[in-house]
Amino acid sequence: MAHGTLHSLADDAIATVCREWHVPQMHSVLFQPNQSDLVAAYKLNYRATIRSKRIMRTYLGGSAALAGIAAAAAWAWDIMSVPWAAAAGFAYWIVFLSAILGSAYLRLPSQVRKIFQQQKSLHEATTVEWSETGISFRSARGHSDFSWPDFVKIAAGADALIFRQSDALFNFIPTRALTSEQISDILRHKTL
Repeated sequence: MAHGTLHSLADDAIATVCREWHVPQMHSVLFQPNQSDLVAAYKLNYRATIRSKRIMRTYLGGSAALAGIAAAAAWAWDIMSVPWAAAAGFAYWIVFLSAILGSAYLRLPSQVRKIFQQQKSLHEATTVEWSETGISFRSARGHSDFSWPDFVKIAAGADALIFRQSDALFNFIPTRALTSEQISDILRHKTL
């Protein structure tokens, strides 16, 4: 019998025992992070932040406020028609905020490369284990254990999965370290 077949039979037997005894089956992957992995994770985190309700409120609130100020100025000083001034104020805020957010996204790779050089814990191999109850990240420098509800968001990109503990803190797994089945299994636990 081929080695792969024996391995598959063993996995099936373990899964059956775990189901019958209600023991969470652990899945595991080991990866060595590199700069590209970290850049991909930070970009994914940034995109998740940009899509947040807080940023949408900033776009709408800032646009409405600037439209109101422009309309009031146009009415008070008769600079231009009030609707055109409001439209210009609204558009200006969208362009202004988009330029700020876009420039931050463009600076991200160089900032992340510096973080990777400085943070030595990112140079360690990391073992990730997960089950129905949670996920753990372990390296020579430490470990973290989480239950799935601990994450405010789990996001998937082409090159990384991120596990957001908050808007500012996340763990990641490069997708190159996972099979498509493992990615699907992890994403079943996405927080809505």
